[in-house]
Amino acid sequence: MQSIQLESQYLIHLLSAVLKDTQPQNPPDKLDWEKLYKLATWHGVSNMACYGVSRLTCDNQPPRDILEKFESDRKKAVAREATQHIAVEQILEAFEEKGIASMPLKGCLLKYLYPRPDMRLMADIDIYFKTEQAEKVKKIMLEQGYTAKHQGGNHDVFYRQPFMNIEMHHRLISEDSPYSDYLKKTWERALLKPGCDYTYELSREDFYIYLLIHLTKHYSGGGTGIRSFLDIWVYKERYKDEMDWDYIQAELNKINFLEFAKNISGLCEVWFGNAGSTVLYDEMTEYVSCSGVYGIRKHAVVSSMGIKSGKQYSVRMAKWLYSLKLFFPPFDIMKIKYPFLERVPKLLPICWVLRSIRCIVFKRRNTLQMINNVHAVSEQDIRKIGRLHEKAGLLK
Repeated sequence: MQSIQLESQYLIHLLSAVLKDTQPQNPPDKLDWEKLYKLATWHGVSNMACYGVSRLTCDNQPPRDILEKFESDRKKAVAREATQHIAVEQILEAFEEKGIASMPLKGCLLKYLYPRPDMRLMADIDIYFKTEQAEKVKKIMLEQGYTAKHQGGNHDVFYRQPFMNIEMHHRLISEDSPYSDYLKKTWERALLKPGCDYTYELSREDFYIYLLIHLTKHYSGGGTGIRSFLDIWVYKERYKDEMDWDYIQAELNKINFLEFAKNISGLCEVWFGNAGSTVLYDEMTEYVSCSGVYGIRKHAVVSSMGIKSGKQYSVRMAKWLYSLKLFFPPFDIMKIKYPFLERVPKLLPICWVLRSIRCIVFKRRNTLQMINNVHAVSEQDIRKIGRLHEKAGLLK
């Protein structure tokens, strides 16, 4: 595996220059532009990086074929953002008319804090709603030309050509998350958006806490990309003088999250501010960079085994327990795929068999990849990531 440290550092520098509207430094002599572009696309920031690349002198820009890819991604993002903006407005207007309580999340709001909204690419559009209104939501989405791809679990998914993927969230995080109980009270904290009767929003402070928890969900579950840290930085820079930091600290203390939150903020300061790095932040940078490029599946396996089992069992036992849960998911997971289990829970073993056959026949490649990922994990992998998470305050 070739190092991506040089390309990762320069990509972050380009993004920082875009955020701060400054002239980026010339690229290092040994920079591999193709590797940097692949890194940027994997992290979903190639369109934003294009704005930084375009500020470089012709002699310092990437080769023409790479430059054209950056420019193509930027143009696609502009068109995508315009389409998504109109679609979200239509959905929220329909919800207002039909009395559907909703709360737009993440990119829907964050993109307007970036220098340009198209810089914040959105693969999915996330909207929080109340589960008891699921059928009404489905009817509205179907009327607007969406197809129901999936229902149940954390969110219902609706799709419309060419790239409108709407995730309507029943809950903001999985029930087995240590932050589940805290986020279950989100509707209690919600505020009606000015001028609306059914569209809600969170306070500056509560939305910031939600962003931190959302980042952590991905970070601990297999790695999260640069874009999540961009969101934190952009949001904090915009509202830092308006937020009640005593309230934020008190809430983070309630969920034993304060230390890791400080390190998230600290890493953002290193990347996009003027703070110097530390050994911990260098290690976190490597983890985030590699999670986006090579190791997101492996990191997910390592994190799951290392955090949940590694401290209690041997690596062999941890692998066995992880595989057992992977191929024989618990009832709460299986009932999402097989809703009739709610009525006839005794059929769970039969559903396990059906699921196994489906994985072997229709998802053979992915199934084999999952098995290989488990076997590829070593004790060193588990200990390394476990130590990093502990040093960062994630396992306190």
